[in-house]
Parts: sequence; C-alpha cells; structure tokens
Amino acid sequence: MPYYAPKTLYQRLLDVAKDQHNFIGRKARRSMMQQYGHRAIADFEARLAGVGPGDTCLDLGANLGVFTEKLARTGARVHAYEPDPYAFDIASKRVAAYPNVTLHNQAVAFKGGTFTMRRSVKFDRKPAAATGSSTIVFNDPKKFKADGFDVQVVAFRDVLAALGPVAIVKMDIEGAEFDILRDIFAHPGDFDIDALYCETHERSVYAEFAEIDRMRRASETMTRPHVNLYWP
Repeated sequence: MPYYAPKTLYQRLLDVAKDQHNFIGRKARRSMMQQYGHRAIADFEARLAGVGPGDTCLDLGANLGVFTEKLARTGARVHAYEPDPYAFDIASKRVAAYPNVTLHNQAVAFKGGTFTMRRSVKFDRKPAAATGSSTIVFNDPKKFKADGFDVQVVAFRDVLAALGPVAIVKMDIEGAEFDILRDIFAHPGDFDIDALYCETHERSVYAEFAEIDRMRRASETMTRPHVNLYWP
C-alpha cells in the first residue's frame, strides 16, 4: 500500500497546495515528504527484515553509505553506486568491513555514458552534509556550483541485467530517477525487483509534479515491483 492518502487536515491542505507550480507547491511537497517519510522508512525496515544471505540489494546514490551499511548487515550481496568522489571515499571506509558489499564509483541513470556532475553551492562549507545533493541532472546556478566534473554513468537496465533478481533497490539519484521510473511503470514485468524505495525530486521540475503523483497512485495496485515513492 505505497500510496499514502492524506488523513489529517494538515495533510489534506498540503495535498491541495502541492499542485501549484511555484514556491508554495515546492514547499508543500517537501512538507508532505516529511509527513510521510517515516512511513516509507517503516515499510523499508519491515521488508529488510526478510532479506538475508542469498539475496541481492542495490543502493543507488549511496552517498556516505548509511543505508549501504544497513543493507549489508542483512548478509545480502549489496551493490552500491556513488559517483561523488568525496562521498565515495567516506562510504568506502564505512563499509570496508563488509565483504558482501561492492561499492561502485559511478552514477546510475536511464542511459549510460559520461555526464557532468555538479555539487551543491554549500559543499565548500559543509561537504559531508552537501554531497547528497550532487547531481547529473540539475544545474540551477543558485543551488549548484558551475565547476562540474565528469562521472561515469551506468544504465539502470544494464545494472539489473548483470545481477539477476534484486530484493530491494534504494534509489536517491537527484533527478535521474524520472526516466527510470517511467520505464518501470510502463514495463513492470521487465524488472526483476521485489521492492523499490525512491526519493523523487519533482520539486525541482514542475513538469514532473503530475507524473510523479500519477505513479504514486498507480503503485497502489502494483504487486511487483513493490514501489514506494515517499523515500524522505
């Protein structure tokens, strides 16, 4: 049941405000994720309890490796992808003791290739807090540094083809999720995934508001993959 309908008055107000293509809509969507994010985490934790050795998990946008380590503790084989070299170094140290983890210094998107990654303008002041915003999609000069750097990107379908069945995918890839999600919802039978937990970044792309909401509603009737688009 990964479609979370508003229940409280505050949630209903957010549900109305979130469709405005302005600051109010962006703020409402951010607040909505704060309201529902704990439910997504609880859903994730419940499913994680059934994962163990013999399973495969993916952490796309591993950042500092917090959830990579959480997945690794199950004993499952974990492949984690993090393209930002600063975050990759920290994540590598965090999961160094887990032989079941393979950490890739690459990004994942709908299409592979070489892309420019841009860091948050806050990176120089607080790098560990800012690497989670590093992106190959967005380039707003108010939010992202102009001096980007090249990163290698692997196509999502190619990643899955190399791994076989996947128990859990955690995806936080700063805007690169849109086309991947469209592909999953158009062809769910092509994806050998039990569950996907994804943070969506439509707050930065007004045109994606309605599409992400459509996917959230559609996910209610999907049996496999189980898709939760409320990752905080």
